[in-house]
This record gives sequence, structure tokens and C-alpha cells, in this order.
Amino acid sequence: MSLRNKVNLKKKMKKGLGSLLVLTAVSAGAFAQANAVKADEQVSMKEGTVLHAWCWSFNTIKDNMQAIKDAGYTSVQTSPINQVVVGNGGNKSLKNWYYQYQPTLHTIGNYQLGTEEEFKEMNRVADQYGIKIIVDAVLNHTTSDYNQISPEIKKIPNWTHGNKEIKNWNDRYDVTQNALLGLYDLNTQNPQIQQYLLNFLKTAVADGADGFRYDTAKHIELPGEYGSNFWNVILNNGSEFQYGEVLQDSISHEADYSKLMSVTASNYGNQIRNDLKDKRAAAGNLMNYQAQGVDPSNLVTWVESHDTYANDDQVSTWMSDDDIRLGWSMITARAKGTPLFFSRPVGGGNGTRFPGQSQIGDAGSDLYKDPTVKAVNKFHNAMVGESEYIRNPNGDEQVAMIERGNKGAVIVNLGNGDKQLNSDTKLADGTYTDQVSGRQFNVSNGHITGNVSSRSSVVLYDAKPDGTAQVSIDGYKEGDNSISAATEVTLKAKNAESATYKLDNGQEVAFQDGDKITVGEGLEAGQSTSVTLTATGADGQAITKTYTFTMKDPSAETNIYFQNPDNWSEVYAYMYSAKDTKLLGAWPGTKMTKDSTGRYTISVPASYAEEGVKVIFTNNQGSQFPQKEGFDLKAEGVYSKSGLVPAVPAGKTRVTFDNPGGWDNANVYLYYGNPVQTPLGAWPGTQMTKDDAGNFYLDLPEEYADANAKIIFNQPGTSNQFPYSVGFDLVKSGNYNKDGLK
Repeated sequence: MSLRNKVNLKKKMKKGLGSLLVLTAVSAGAFAQANAVKADEQVSMKEGTVLHAWCWSFNTIKDNMQAIKDAGYTSVQTSPINQVVVGNGGNKSLKNWYYQYQPTLHTIGNYQLGTEEEFKEMNRVADQYGIKIIVDAVLNHTTSDYNQISPEIKKIPNWTHGNKEIKNWNDRYDVTQNALLGLYDLNTQNPQIQQYLLNFLKTAVADGADGFRYDTAKHIELPGEYGSNFWNVILNNGSEFQYGEVLQDSISHEADYSKLMSVTASNYGNQIRNDLKDKRAAAGNLMNYQAQGVDPSNLVTWVESHDTYANDDQVSTWMSDDDIRLGWSMITARAKGTPLFFSRPVGGGNGTRFPGQSQIGDAGSDLYKDPTVKAVNKFHNAMVGESEYIRNPNGDEQVAMIERGNKGAVIVNLGNGDKQLNSDTKLADGTYTDQVSGRQFNVSNGHITGNVSSRSSVVLYDAKPDGTAQVSIDGYKEGDNSISAATEVTLKAKNAESATYKLDNGQEVAFQDGDKITVGEGLEAGQSTSVTLTATGADGQAITKTYTFTMKDPSAETNIYFQNPDNWSEVYAYMYSAKDTKLLGAWPGTKMTKDSTGRYTISVPASYAEEGVKVIFTNNQGSQFPQKEGFDLKAEGVYSKSGLVPAVPAGKTRVTFDNPGGWDNANVYLYYGNPVQTPLGAWPGTQMTKDDAGNFYLDLPEEYADANAKIIFNQPGTSNQFPYSVGFDLVKSGNYNKDGLK
């Protein structure tokens, strides 16, 4: 989370990679020597690259683990995993990302990312792929809404510094002891707060986490500063890699923080973005990490961060995918630092922050596994321990060449035209093939020649293929492993000298790549079976993975719901698939039933949700949604006229209010008890979310309905409200109009 000049809060493996060469263009001058490492040694978290899976859910990270591994990342950084404010009714638009940085309780699991069990499962799968998990930990503050802070925190004596906002950003006391943007500042000198937070970190490690990123670390005092020993306690949590967000300014003390953990190189990121904007990168500027007193190996580098991208000032949102590729090539080819790749939203960039093509929980754009990004990641891993030399070939600052010993180089062309390279080099003589374009570069007598295309990076390597053994089951998807009958599956093995499979606790049986076996014979509904695959590569190293299949109940049913935004008198559901054009009968399908909440519902076989079934809602009088191809059927899905509406978070209930006409916004005021409690705040209450039909909804804790609460819907800035006296009874999943429950 960024710390100043901010209007709102919106804020391991390297096995058998051989000798990898990546060429990219840089400029004249600096040489640094490091100790060499053997090619078959693992890459540590600090020496590897990190994918910041920003706003990805635990299940999304798990389901993309193979792609993350294939792209050459050593680690994945999650968004904050603890309980957080359920803001804006729990809406998962990426515009609501900043609620992730408002903790309410430090237990694992939240409505944006998933449950603690899903966190554990993600870590288990990560271990199978040799991927490490870094958790974004928010330890400096809670939220600005005192009522949403858990009693578990507030029962700790002297738990907070208060919420007096920082006024003087050049004063260490103000920055470390007062509140960022009015967020209640945790009393980090308090030993009980320290142990409370340490227990959270240790639980995360026990659940499988490998490291931590500490949000707003410079807002937490250093050891000995203002009587604190916070970091001495907190960093002793059993993790492998830790770094702090220390955004640089006149009082950031990054050199002191770097003696405790790695720190962020925010000024260097700013320099890289300036180079990209200017389309030139002087070697001296590229060499300078701009972190005085910090060992560069203790820096986390980036082209952009979630703050530079997602905050209201949009510092880096202007960049295109090409800019990211070029910037990533320059920072990741270097010998020092831990590069962090920020996963942008699908369709984001070029001045657009939130295109609406993905939401919180979804994977970001595919740029993280782009061929150039992938090649540079693998180059970075293979060059650990090699010296570094940066130059602008022939003095051309539009081209940056980062050479690593005499084994590899990355060449970046920032300009809009092709560059014919004819430059001195430290590379060994030979012919190198660019792994991105397939073009060849020749090195002879300390001279390199070749063509670098406009705004591109060249990755040349003289590498042996990755000989690490791999196993898989064809078509198996993590998290979606149910079967409806005994099923034939295909076993896969790559780079394996030998491979075996084992059903549950049975005997190991040898197999060849492509062999088929049957799983699930004799299983009853709800029972599971596991297949364990083991393969040994030519390097003698073995890999083992376990796959679980669960038999589903063939008679199980699921419900779907339609909100009926146009108030049809009757609603029908027509369903079809590639195999059957009339699953619920010929058009218009089957009549749905109106439930007590005002929605229309129907029960269908649960298998429909896994068989590509489509659904169309109609009144059988000429109106239907959608107009053409049906919506994808999702178990327990709630639909409106444009498709699925956002899922309701666990422990919440969604109330909806039909727009009575012309309202741009609506608030809901809620009250109960004696004396009267108003958990959504004083009049006019909390703003609701407007859906694509122009109506409004808000997700509320279920216990409000159990407390016999009343609700009043009102139009901000006017005297319009419904009802005008005693509020409507709050009903779980209630659908209301101006007259009450529909």
C-alpha cells in the first residue's frame, strides 16, 4: 500500500537449466564480480523471481501452478490472507482491491481470496511444483471503521496508537506512531500485539507459507526507535524469505531496514519507468539501484507495483504490455535483486486501470507467462553467481545490453525501429539463437552482430533442455477432481528414466508416458481415491505428485436463481448442451418457482454445472435473457439479465432493492435492539451497489437478520425513502421494492 501523495486508500527451483544465454541491449560501463554457482543448484527465494498474483484467489493460484512453474518463477506472492473489511457489500470489482489492506482480524481466510483450507491446499500444490509462497502481511494497522475491528484485537490492553492521521511526512515519529489515512495504527511496541501478530505469521508458515512481504514497513519503527523491539520479535517466524515495503523518501531509513530484511527499490522502479517513457536507458542509470547503503542483493525490484498501478494517481497505468516486457527484461537480467512481476488485470494498461474483464479472485492477464518474460526468468535463474556488465552498444542509449560473465546477455531495444547490433561483448565466441524470435546472433573475437527488432528483447541461449523429470495426469485440473463413474485417465511422464504409479496404498507399478489406467472402480458417492506418480530423471532426482478423484452422487441436485429484474409474472428456464438441445423440455423449458425472497428458482442435476450446459430465462411472451447464446450454468448461481451476479461471501446474506425510478445511488439504513444499534452507521447508512439492471444490492452479516433488524432504503441527498416510518423486516436473501418484500 502506498504511503504518501495518495488521495485515497485505494490503494526453487533451478534444475538442469544448463548454460542459458539471454541477450538484451544496454549501455557502457560497469562490472561487478560474484561467486559462481553450479548449474544444478536450486535457486533460493532471494535469488529467484516472484510473481505477484495480485487479487488472485488461493484456488486460482493453485489452478495455474503449472503455468507459473513453466514461466520460470521461483515464488508467488499472494494478496493479504487475513480477515478484512467487507467493503461495498462484498462486491468483487477490482476497484475494491484496497479493502484487502484493512484487516479486521488476523486469522487466515477472507471473502476475496478463500478459506484457510484452500490456503493450505494451494501451498500443498505449490510444494509439488517447487514453488514458494510469499504472503502479503499487513501488520501496521487495521481499518478506519472502529466497529469492524474484531473484539479479539480490541480486548488486548493498549492495542492501538489511535487514528490520528499523519500530517508531517518528513517526521519519523509522525510517520511511525500516527495513523496512515485514519487507519487505526497498531501499537507495535506492545508485547501482546507483537505476540498476536507473530502467532498469525507462525500459523501461516505452519499452513505452508514460505515468506512474507510486510506492507507499510517504514511506518513501523526500527529496533530501539521509540522503545520498540517489534521487528526482532516478528521476523523470528520460521519463514525463508522476508521483505518490507519501504517506499523511499527523506525519512525512509531503507539502509537500516535492509539490515533486518530485504526492502523495496521504489526509486529504481521509478527510474526504469522514466527510461521506458523516454525510450532510452543510459548504462549508468540502469546500473544505479538508487538505494544508498543497501546491499543490492537485499533489494526487491519491480517495473511497477500494485500501488503504482492501482492507486488513484495511476503512476504506471500508462504503460503498455511492450513497456512491461522491456522493463522486466532489464531488471531481471541483472545480477542483484529479487525481481517482482506485478500481474495486471485482464485488459489493463494503456491508461485503463480496471477494464472490467476480470474481478477479484480471477487470474490477471497472460503477460506473466509471455514468451519474453518466461525466457528472461529462466535466464535470471541460470545466471546466478555470474558477473554483470552493462553497456549501451556503440553508445546508443536506445539499446541496453546486460551481459552475465561470458555465458549470457539480455539485449533490449527501447526504440521504435530495428537495431543492427555490431558491438563489443564479453560473450564467448559462438552462434546464439534468440529463444523468443528464433533469430541468430554471432559472436567472434569479442564482437557480436545481429538484428534486434523494434521494441523487443532478445534472449539467446546456448542451453541444454531442462532435464528435470515431470509427471502429470492428462486433463487433471487442481480443485476440480470429481468423477461420476469409473474413469480412464492418461498418465504422463517427461524426462523420466523411470516412472511408477500407485493407487491409494497399493503397490507401485511401472508405466510409460501415455499409458492409461482406470480410477474410481467400486467407489461410492463421496468416497475418494488417489493416484501417486513418481518419476526419476537422468540427474537421479525424483519427483512425486498425488492426484485425488472423488466420486460424486449421480442423483445430486443444485439450484439456480433468477432475480427477475423486469418483474415478469412467470419465469421459465430453458437449458441445452452440445449433447441435448432440450434438457428441461422444449422451448420455453420449465417454469421456475418464486421463493420467499422474491427470486425464481429451479433444481437441476448437479452434473449440469460440469457438462457445459447453457441456460436462457424467458417469460414465454417474447422476452428472454440473454438474447442469443445462453449463460453458462453454475451451481447455486444467481442470475440477472446480464448473467451471473457476484457470489455472496460466506457468512453474508444479500438484500436487493428495485430502483423505484431515476435513482443513481441508494443507501440502506439498518437498526435493531434496545438501545438502538445502527451497525451500518448513522443516517443515511451505507451505500448499496448498483447492478447492471439499475437496481441495488448489499451483502450484510447473516446475524443482522437473526437480530430482528429493520431496514430503510433511501436516496442520498433527498428526502426519498422506503418505507417512510418503521423499516421493513430484514429477511435473509430478501428482494425488496418500494413496497417491501417482492
